[in-house]
Amino acid sequence: MRYLRLLAWGLVYWLAITQSLDRHRNTELNNFLNEISGDKGGYLVYLPATFCYGFEARRFPAGVDKALGSGFTLNRATNVVETKYPYGVALLQAPFWAVAQALNADKSGFSTAVRKSIDVAGVSYLVAGLLLLAATLRRRFARPVVGLTLALLVLGTNLFYYGVVETGMSHVYSFFAFALLLWLLGRAHVAEWSQLAAGRGREVLAVAAALGLIAILRPFNLVLAAPLLLWPAQPTDDLAARLRGLLYWRTIGTVAGVVAVCWLPQMLYYHYAHGSYWVYSYGQEGFPYALAPRLAEVCFAPNNGAFLYNPLLLLVLGPGLWLLGRGRSWWWSGLAAGVWAVASYLYAAWWAYALGCSYGGRGFVELYPVLAWPLAALAENVLVRRRWLVGALCLALVAYNLRLTDHFYRCFYGKGDWDWPAYRELLNPPARPGT
Repeated sequence: MRYLRLLAWGLVYWLAITQSLDRHRNTELNNFLNEISGDKGGYLVYLPATFCYGFEARRFPAGVDKALGSGFTLNRATNVVETKYPYGVALLQAPFWAVAQALNADKSGFSTAVRKSIDVAGVSYLVAGLLLLAATLRRRFARPVVGLTLALLVLGTNLFYYGVVETGMSHVYSFFAFALLLWLLGRAHVAEWSQLAAGRGREVLAVAAALGLIAILRPFNLVLAAPLLLWPAQPTDDLAARLRGLLYWRTIGTVAGVVAVCWLPQMLYYHYAHGSYWVYSYGQEGFPYALAPRLAEVCFAPNNGAFLYNPLLLLVLGPGLWLLGRGRSWWWSGLAAGVWAVASYLYAAWWAYALGCSYGGRGFVELYPVLAWPLAALAENVLVRRRWLVGALCLALVAYNLRLTDHFYRCFYGKGDWDWPAYRELLNPPARPGT
């Protein structure tokens, strides 16, 4: 049976890679649909800058920053490579990029082989995150329930889009990092962290490293990851004992130290690019809607509203949370709801609350390892209690999401946030000439 499961995972991995490569088969360097255009180039640029050009902007191919959509800037006057994005995505992509560089005659760092390696990287971290998530859920749910949960998560949300299509964006890598954090917390004895001499030091270091990875992928996500340290490994865990373990001075010092070490290369880059170790690289971008958050737009607008593009989340955050709380732990349910609420507010307060060219609330993708728990409670209700109508609704929502994903062309091209005719065209695009 174990070999059949390995075969199944291998088949999933192969299918996802072939689908990703097929999606990008005709994307040249100056095509905005390619794997390293726009923001994606801003994440990747650390690798060619480090290993090909010594962080000297004048050594880069002329105009490559413009050809890739200006996700980074080559300031030839100052000879500085400028990017506002952190280095974490490049760190996780590095092994795949290095293999592509070694096996390809084009050593520019932006070759076709490099772009295809980003597809393999994105899919690899998607599957690795799913494996970690499966192992975590298996501690509380039966194997068929876990299988259905993962299928619904991939096919019923924008996780498929960011794991297979937009493979150069940070979200699938952050999904992996959050899955890693929950897997580690599920194995940790946090209440005993005040006894580092008893062998718990390795647990603290591992969790701290996962938090450091989350920070260097998207610093914003550290705010969402920190509350998850209260995620109980067992429904009966003593919260007071867990807090004592977390607030023990050696725990705090270890976590802070490891996160600081992870952040050190970013500080060195900031000093190189800006002359200071402490920089807010996003300039004037901030939270102008803090007192009037655009929650309706973030949740329901045709321009990337999370629930409109991923309606399965309505079942997850409604009946799923209730089933998880009633059947397992209200603490798990409450943490999942709380983290989602905080993320929703922060995105609704952000200056670009729709997050630019994106598919259906992309900022929530990294939270899916958390939302998988109420989704598993929902899947268990379908399989064990035979709620076939709920199952049929889930399948309909999966079909709806896949249809949107297939027709989505990287950006929402409507006039404003609430352009419903433009959204309807995504669901029912006009026939092409000759068809």
